[in-house]
Amino acid sequence: MNFEDYISAERLKIYTDVLKLKPDEALGGYNWNKTLCSAMQPLMHCLEVTLRNSIDYAIRHNPPPGAVNLWRTDANWIFDLPRYMGDKAWIRQDKRYALDRQGNIRYRRGMPVYDRTAWEEDCIRKVSKRITDAGKAVTAERVISGLDFGFWTNFLTPEYDEPRNRSLLWPHLIADVFPGTPPGTPRHIIARKFSRIRELRNRLAHHEAIWKFQYADPITGKPDYLRPVYGTNASLHLLLMAWHDTLDALSWVSPARYAAFLAEGHHRRFETLATADGLYSFTGREQISSSLNVSGSREARLLLSSLRQQRVIRLTDRGRIVAVIGPDFVRL
Repeated sequence: MNFEDYISAERLKIYTDVLKLKPDEALGGYNWNKTLCSAMQPLMHCLEVTLRNSIDYAIRHNPPPGAVNLWRTDANWIFDLPRYMGDKAWIRQDKRYALDRQGNIRYRRGMPVYDRTAWEEDCIRKVSKRITDAGKAVTAERVISGLDFGFWTNFLTPEYDEPRNRSLLWPHLIADVFPGTPPGTPRHIIARKFSRIRELRNRLAHHEAIWKFQYADPITGKPDYLRPVYGTNASLHLLLMAWHDTLDALSWVSPARYAAFLAEGHHRRFETLATADGLYSFTGREQISSSLNVSGSREARLLLSSLRQQRVIRLTDRGRIVAVIGPDFVRL
């Protein structure tokens, strides 16, 4: 088998059909996308962890006042809120519990047997099983850290909005969970932003082309997968818009985490790769706009030699450190 045979033809075809690369550039574009995904991962990781911890902290430190006698708001709320949502969904329809032949509720070890469970309960059960199978005790902290991004963004749906009795999360906890949002931002605006990010995150997790976007369906407003956006410039523009949308979401959840993310320079790698020159570094290096002849520079030759040896280099100017540089995505 040839190397390209290990990658589906459909995956490579979009680089010529949609991104408009030349056939001999498709594999370079594919490798560029892999590097882009790697560069996006720190932001997705930071946002996901910050969001779940912000929700957990807010529930425990400023619990919805109407939750009393409905669901616990202590450290174990993660086991109780999903159960309460299941009760809301099914008890009113008399379909919550399994019945015996006489029509009575079935019990197992003194507890009623559920016949219908909420999606949230199923998520908790699956994570708890993974923890148990690993030989560990099921704790709230372990369950919270094991739940995926989709679980946490599901909390932003209307089912968790209860303004009258304030028995659920919103709008009571908006200011606590999203202190960086513009004043007066409603839940549905926050939900819309995180829905876009969840879709991008899913494409990242499934190793898809994160630069590929679609026109929105005029009726539903959702991406129309039969109408992709064509061309390199348009794709790069939309990719950077999605990136800044995700950065913006991090600032909504925690201005401090956002500032720390930028201070550490985690954004620079992605923002360099998500350009025409970033793409050219994988497909056609002669097209890169800037050039520097290093033939007469001893230090530059030493730097290139060190990068070839996979070394991390400290660059100084008159004794002051100006940069730390390593091979990373450098194309030698």
